Amino acid sequence: MKPPVPLDLVTVLRLALTIFWRQFAPIILLGLVFLTLPAVALRTLSIATTAAPDPALGTIAETLRWLLVMIFLCAVTGGVLARTSDPRAFMRAGLSRLQPGLVVALIIGIGLMTLRIILLLVSRLLQLGQISSLFFVVGCIAVFAVWVLAIPAALHERQWPMVAFQRSAELTRGNRWSLSALCILIALALTPVIMAIRFVVFHAAQTPHQVAAIVQSMTITSPALWIVQLSTLLIYGLLSVVPVALYLTLAGRR
Repeated sequence: MKPPVPLDLVTVLRLALTIFWRQFAPIILLGLVFLTLPAVALRTLSIATTAAPDPALGTIAETLRWLLVMIFLCAVTGGVLARTSDPRAFMRAGLSRLQPGLVVALIIGIGLMTLRIILLLVSRLLQLGQISSLFFVVGCIAVFAVWVLAIPAALHERQWPMVAFQRSAELTRGNRWSLSALCILIALALTPVIMAIRFVVFHAAQTPHQVAAIVQSMTITSPALWIVQLSTLLIYGLLSVVPVALYLTLAGRR
């Protein structure tokens, strides 16, 4: 068996940026529908509620938010794999072929959430402090390195979730250190962007309580709310094309 060709990260990132630029309109429109508008709607509803926030409702809202993120990721992936330049055809293809990619995304999300809960419990029992967060980050990088191609494989090859995970592990074999480096590189590249957004929105806050007060004061007419939401939209839009760019690169070799 021939050893895998080393992954060229620059080529992958260039392909991801090219996909994002060419499919900018449908990606942003899908993001507005599944990310920005629901977030603004939830924020408006929370402002309209005069009672103290219910933790259970907060958990439900956060779960719904991540479910919409997964739908957005699968829709973008399906649209890119349809290889169409028509924005409407892109969106139709993405929304019509969410399965079985969405199931794969849910399995990954549930697995990461379970890992986080286990690490928090172990950390509390053994009094490990913040080291559980480090272990969780390492776990996320490992998941990315092995199964980042599972959703594109499930959508493009119409594979069942377990077969899609096996296919991703097969395609990433021999390049997992490069994929881990790519994950870290993306995180490092996003850090100053997120810090800049945080400074613009929360520069007047000195304590976590003041940050929470600024968040609570955000309304649909607040520029700060739209700065956060539109920046989030662009970041998720860019991130959504990375797995499919990796899949097109690695699957095209085999």
